[in-house]
Amino acid sequence: MKIILIYLLLFTFWAELSLGFKLTNMQGLSLFNLCIYFLLLAWCYVIMTKKRVFESNSVNKYIILLSLVVLFSTIIKLFLGEIPNINMWTELVSFKKWANPLILFFILFNIVDDEKTAKGTVFGLIILLTVAALATPLISLGIIKIGHLSKFFEGRASAFGGVNSFASYLVMFIPLVLTYLLFQKRFMHRAASTVLLALTFVALVTTGSRGGLLSFWVAMTAYLYILYRQRMIRLPTIIAVIITVLIIGSISFVLAPSEPKSILLDRLDTSHLEEGEGLDKYTAGRTLLLRKGIQLFFESPIYGYGQNSFLPLVEKKFGIHGVAHNAYLSYLVEYGILGLIFFVMILKTIFQHVWKHLKETPHVWDKRLYISYIAGFCGYHFSLLALNESQPRYIFWIYTAIILKYDKIRND
Repeated sequence: MKIILIYLLLFTFWAELSLGFKLTNMQGLSLFNLCIYFLLLAWCYVIMTKKRVFESNSVNKYIILLSLVVLFSTIIKLFLGEIPNINMWTELVSFKKWANPLILFFILFNIVDDEKTAKGTVFGLIILLTVAALATPLISLGIIKIGHLSKFFEGRASAFGGVNSFASYLVMFIPLVLTYLLFQKRFMHRAASTVLLALTFVALVTTGSRGGLLSFWVAMTAYLYILYRQRMIRLPTIIAVIITVLIIGSISFVLAPSEPKSILLDRLDTSHLEEGEGLDKYTAGRTLLLRKGIQLFFESPIYGYGQNSFLPLVEKKFGIHGVAHNAYLSYLVEYGILGLIFFVMILKTIFQHVWKHLKETPHVWDKRLYISYIAGFCGYHFSLLALNESQPRYIFWIYTAIILKYDKIRND
């Protein structure tokens, strides 16, 4: 029953957040929220049958502290008066939307208590990746256009969210797909993994995202380095893996739609800087927003300006219309140094937790799973230097809940 609810949750993520499907226009009664409510009921069932309210982990306290900072930021926003016409109900709804992925993490960590459900959830995430990767070039070519799915900037496309955010989502799972390709013994499994890896590369090229490409290399570097340090592959194997990735990547690049390929190559061309194009223009305004964001931070360094305040503030103070395009900068400006510290502590604690599992588990396949997660974790959070948190947060926290719980499940 639990795995059915989790699969329904992943489907509604695709149907509502991507395709634009709505069960009702009433806030809080979307199909996605209903899935969360059903998962809460499943958690209540676990409480009644196993006589435990929740299972503790080292991440919870920092999530609670960060949530309190974000909630308190609404009061700061009202007190500072920098942004006019603040609606308290709208602010609370925004807080709920921000907290939804963390709520999912908390629920899934507490209800997933068997290996079959954990592995089934990972399989569901792989299915979602397959559908999303397959849809992306079709969207770019104009073959499909449903709901929120559409072409971006002359052929650049994503299956959900902005193109850069979607690229970060792909990077999160590429190491896992590569693990299936390298270490599965059955030929059909390895063949399927090869096809999925090629589809993911095609989708990554179709996004036309420079940040996605850089994040991919960060993830790959972390992946191969950790495998080598854990003595799971030798140097000749690393060379073979790099050659394999280059071959599959080259084939995928050829198969990708032509428009996003041209855009990606043009965006990677640093000769624009030599021709007099400023760094601000080359980075699509990100360096300018970084400077202005740091200036805003020093004006209110402890508590920030409040949730969703970056865009109206830079527009009001500097005449620039733009979001931060940097999740860490957003935390600094909106929640102050406290918000950024708690956010970084969450990431640090997750990393340490999974690394501890990696060092202690006697199961070889589990080590590979943890290494895949850590590499995707590094690539995804590197990408946040150039984009805001958005829809991939949901997937990240679902994935994280399963990985953090998996070692406990295996050892019970």
